Amino acid sequence: MIQTKISAVSVYRSGCVISRETKVCLQEGFQSLKLLGPGPGADAESLRLSVPEGVQGAHVQLAYLREEEKAELLEVLQKKIGRLARRLDNLDEQIALWRTNADFSGKDNISIQEMTDFLEGLPARLEELEEGRESLREEKARLEKELAAQAKRLEFPYVSVDLVAVAAGEYPLELKYKDSAAAWGPSYELHAREEESGRLLLRLRAQIAQDTGEDWSRVKLQLLSGNPAISGTIPQLYPQTLHFYEPPRMLAKAAMAGAGAMMDMAAPMMREEAEENGMARSAASKFEMSQVIADSGRTIQGDTMTEYELTGLWDIRDGQSILCDIRSDEIPCRYQVVAVPRFTEEAYLSAEVKTADLEEMQQVEAAVYLKGNFAGRVFLQPDMTEETYYLSLGVDETVKAKRTQKKKYTSQVLLKGQKKTEYEFEIAVSSRKPKACSLLIKDQIPVTEEKSIQVDVQNLSGGEAEEETGIIKWDLTLQPGESRTLNLAYSVAWPKDKQITGF
Repeated sequence: MIQTKISAVSVYRSGCVISRETKVCLQEGFQSLKLLGPGPGADAESLRLSVPEGVQGAHVQLAYLREEEKAELLEVLQKKIGRLARRLDNLDEQIALWRTNADFSGKDNISIQEMTDFLEGLPARLEELEEGRESLREEKARLEKELAAQAKRLEFPYVSVDLVAVAAGEYPLELKYKDSAAAWGPSYELHAREEESGRLLLRLRAQIAQDTGEDWSRVKLQLLSGNPAISGTIPQLYPQTLHFYEPPRMLAKAAMAGAGAMMDMAAPMMREEAEENGMARSAASKFEMSQVIADSGRTIQGDTMTEYELTGLWDIRDGQSILCDIRSDEIPCRYQVVAVPRFTEEAYLSAEVKTADLEEMQQVEAAVYLKGNFAGRVFLQPDMTEETYYLSLGVDETVKAKRTQKKKYTSQVLLKGQKKTEYEFEIAVSSRKPKACSLLIKDQIPVTEEKSIQVDVQNLSGGEAEEETGIIKWDLTLQPGESRTLNLAYSVAWPKDKQITGF
């Protein structure tokens, strides 16, 4: 049996590819080898063995040891542990004997000098024996731990390979295979700078977890954004036929019985799903989390996925999860406070950025830090068809925007046969910032595609309205401690014999 060592790991969003290395002494001609290393999650179909020039390999496959082979490999350690156990028993007997001999009652023909010499030398002798016993216990515990680890490893598969060497010598071998028991996920952070800087720090971090059955010690790490577990098959289109819908005819009782039957059928599935979720939570909870701050690695944009090569060598224990830095980028932005008083009085600090700068951050959650302090989490979902995107950086408690309805009056326009409702709102904004504040206020008026519904704007207080969406924007600059009032007024008219909805 030949031991192999992990040299590098390529971790995907789900699963990983492990590279192992070893050196073997080969005789000229044909020989069969057994390579130890792969864990229980190794994919047999993904095994690849690289051999140097002068060596040919064949029949690379996973196999398992027979019980008698396991026993034979463990026998040496078991014998060592047995010998230590016997030596410990002997020491225990010696210590007990020395303590017994210290009792001189009932013993004749022993001089005072002999008893004195024995008692004076007893502590040193007992200390020597107990130190020896403690040393043997530590060695026995170490061997028992090694035996348990080796017994666990022997339950894992090994790689059987046939090699043919043109000449005798020492040759390097590299073994690669896919293992499903590892994964990584991106973790994004947004760090707001001083508003005058016009810069925003985007930090990409990776949470890496592995449960392959062995520790990764001093290995090269590469992260890939792809997921081999997802099918790469091109979807195929099939004919789509149209037909008229005919509702099923059934009595109410039959319908209720059918619904009950469906619930009965769904119950086992719901229980199974709950059990799977519980198992997933249990599996996740067994990972030990630690944080590692690392230098940024090298980013490579491949043809189908992004690769991140981490610098240095890494240690990740079996069952451990670590968090490490991948990349930090500073992008230009415009800091601005945004308020939508129709829904809330709260205002939000935001960074207006180019959407193209967030291409990698679509449909993800990010942690927000303001001047180094954690301010919450936001979900990023930029519309890549838009040129700019407003990144929310959390609530800004120094700015408030309150919307109050001042008027809602409905009347009938007799000559036109219409009903008409007039609306009027007042938006009061204020700033408690010690410096000038750039503030974007957003509100809206209803829009319609019906020609018989008319929306007329009476007052926007200088705001700009988008014709298609009805969204109104006020781009303001508030001085320290300044308050301002905006007015919004519009009317909606429609045929009096109809009802309208949507606003």
